[in-house]
Amino acid sequence: MLGDIRHLARKFKRVILNGDTLDRFEAPNAHPRAAELIRQAREACCPNDSDVEILTGNHDPVISDRHWVYLAESQTLVFHGDCVADCTHPYKSEDQALAAAMSTAWAKVGGRPERFLDLVGVYRQVQAEHLKHHITACEPRTLFDYIRLATLPPHKPLYILHYWYRAPRLAARLGKNFDHPVRHVVVGHSHRAGVWKFDGITVHNTGAFMPLASPYAAIEDNGRIRLERLTNLLRSHRTVSLPAHAVSEPAR
Repeated sequence: MLGDIRHLARKFKRVILNGDTLDRFEAPNAHPRAAELIRQAREACCPNDSDVEILTGNHDPVISDRHWVYLAESQTLVFHGDCVADCTHPYKSEDQALAAAMSTAWAKVGGRPERFLDLVGVYRQVQAEHLKHHITACEPRTLFDYIRLATLPPHKPLYILHYWYRAPRLAARLGKNFDHPVRHVVVGHSHRAGVWKFDGITVHNTGAFMPLASPYAAIEDNGRIRLERLTNLLRSHRTVSLPAHAVSEPAR
């Protein structure tokens, strides 16, 4: 697939990888092949006249110092999406511990910030510092493993559905509290691709390269944003109306 992605990326003027480019990058030594994998991602996803832009995600919070991008032409705010809430998986002890670390950090600044720029940098800093001391081993998983992890314990699907319901609205709220006008928000994180609209802001989720999910690219073209299934783009290799920007949540 990397060869097809390489060919497709060269047709864009700008490519943004919106977090979780690597499955584990809480620290430079978190994965023995981190440097080589980052090099491969940069080379494969490099657009036609610039370098690929890599944003941080919850799995790779120190992979770069960029947590968001604002596309002025389409008034689009791009960020990974995990910072919409302090706890994605309340049934996981590691997420409970991270949420407690976040709560401590917010108490020091008088509460969880509403303004996006006050939130996102501190969120990622606290997350990175916490995860640096709680590095999780990256192990291969089969399709059966993913199904088991998505359905057990039995109440887990209810938490997932609740998060899926809340996350797009929370992302739109952060867009409202950005310092520039926002008409579109592009996120990933939840692995649920789709488009939602709240209070004049359209939220686009690019899905994921995961079993039980599909990866999409958010494409900016002449001030508009659209989602396209990545497999369709790879098949078509379209060159008509060269889009300006492509944003996707990469493989993990």
